Amino acid sequence: MFYTRNSKLLKIAMAAVITLSIASCSDDDENNTPTTNPEPEVATLSVSNQVISQNTVKVEMIDIPADGWIVIHADNGSNGPVVPAIISEPTFVSAGENQNIAVSFSSDATLSDGDQVWVMLHEDTGMEMQYEFDGNNNLDPPFIASGAPVMTPITISSASINSPDMAVSNNTVVLPSVTAAADGWLVIHNDDGMGGIVLPGIIGKTLVSKGVNTNVTVQLDAGVNIMPGQKLFPMLHLDNGTIGTYEFDGVGVFDGPEIFGNDAFPGNVIFTSFTVTQ
Repeated sequence: MFYTRNSKLLKIAMAAVITLSIASCSDDDENNTPTTNPEPEVATLSVSNQVISQNTVKVEMIDIPADGWIVIHADNGSNGPVVPAIISEPTFVSAGENQNIAVSFSSDATLSDGDQVWVMLHEDTGMEMQYEFDGNNNLDPPFIASGAPVMTPITISSASINSPDMAVSNNTVVLPSVTAAADGWLVIHNDDGMGGIVLPGIIGKTLVSKGVNTNVTVQLDAGVNIMPGQKLFPMLHLDNGTIGTYEFDGVGVFDGPEIFGNDAFPGNVIFTSFTVTQ
């Protein structure tokens, strides 16, 4: 009887331990289950007015419930988009949150400083990763929120250089302001003797930061003779090679000129001229 009774007690105790162990494992499994952020039910878009670099809009953030597209439409003149035509390359984006997306205007888009354009989100419902919306089919339609397409109007601006006629003292040029679309270079080109610009060589340069730069000072190269009445040509360049080293030579791909629009070179380049005074 002693052996049998203790055997029963042992079996009861073991069963209790096993039950507790299973419950504990179940709790641990629940606590250790990986969690993922759910995809949003409604698409959202955040993009601001901006000075654009290299014909490209930067979209700050989107959050979409399924794979889709970012496109840009022209303004129709009545505070709405021209549809279905787009003036950008359609940019594919994956479901979820995406930040700092570059959307380039198409090579045939007509752009002017101060234009209003419409950034819009579309679904990717047809052939995967192929933009198919044409206004007549039901493929790749706009994402809808509160009964309307998810879109935002923005104003695009060109980088610019303020360079009034000025005297050049001690081979130093001081420009009142330069508005750069990206960190880069402000370079000075010389006059070719007939009032035209010498390309690609430069006679002075300085770094500028994205945004408005005031009293931009450029020290011209030693030995350069500047005469009253001649022209000088300030131009904006990128700094996309070795940062802080000017590498553009007219052939290579680094530190090329900043552009706005699709006019033929040099009509799309951000440069200007001023006359050297006494």
